[in-house]
Amino acid sequence: MSDRTPSTGDRAGTDHTEQADHVDRPALAAAAAEVPDLAPWLARRATVRQFDTDAEIPDDEVRAMVDAGRKAPTSGTAQMYSFVWIRDSDRRERIHELCSRGTVQVEEASHFLLVCIDIRRIRLLLEHRDREFRMTPAMGLLEGSIDASLAAMGVMLAAESRGYGVCPIGNILNNLTEVAATADLPAGVLPIFGLCLGVPRHGEATENAPRVPLDTVLHEGGYRDATEAQLDACYDAMNEMYGDSVYGDDRREWQETLERYWGPNGFMNRREGELLDALRQQGFFEARGIDEPADADTEPDADRHAGGAA
Repeated sequence: MSDRTPSTGDRAGTDHTEQADHVDRPALAAAAAEVPDLAPWLARRATVRQFDTDAEIPDDEVRAMVDAGRKAPTSGTAQMYSFVWIRDSDRRERIHELCSRGTVQVEEASHFLLVCIDIRRIRLLLEHRDREFRMTPAMGLLEGSIDASLAAMGVMLAAESRGYGVCPIGNILNNLTEVAATADLPAGVLPIFGLCLGVPRHGEATENAPRVPLDTVLHEGGYRDATEAQLDACYDAMNEMYGDSVYGDDRREWQETLERYWGPNGFMNRREGELLDALRQQGFFEARGIDEPADADTEPDADRHAGGAA
């Protein structure tokens, strides 16, 4: 414990039993926390896209890193996530293909995990105590995504703190139904992104990873739309990533990338129908019929997969 920790008699009116309960919680015991200030390091972190294919992370370290991620905050104590560790090289190759290629990290990283929403374990836990379960697709998707993402970020930080590199893979959303089938995921389990863990080929993350300015994401006192000057500042910041970038050379500008994802024929609109199909396949609509379309989803499958807005 820190030398600056006050003794049990240093704070007037402090209950000794209460303070004893806080020995493992330095902030509550007025002690200096042993965790270093991570803010400067986090401000410099970046995704690793090139891994040393000859370097391996020991299995016990992977387990330790996932174990660290389990301590992430969770909604209602439910812990609605699972990490599916894809060990088979043929499955990793198939998932890479389903990502429309371009994500060679899936095969080259030392380890590849599917980060999943897991509502199935909730069902099994309730049934194990003879309690009733009812699937709620929208809240299951939202709450499960939050839980899984928080846990995955814990795994990523644990990996990076040990000098390893990480690369989240969102392209599994291009063919989500087939990714789930390739991984043999049962009803109630939905993959939302992949996670590569490995040793950086160049010894550390080298990608330029700018972000929009702080005053466009931190809204003091209430939400406000960005001003034209702030929007220009966003473009100025993000245009710095082009050059030696997976997103394009220095002739490209950020509006092209945004449109590629969020335009009428962009990735997000094309993935919308695939997500709805995956939710049906994985049993998220079972309470009202697994094959029943979502309320707003009235277009035929062929039309949706052609890239129109869902």
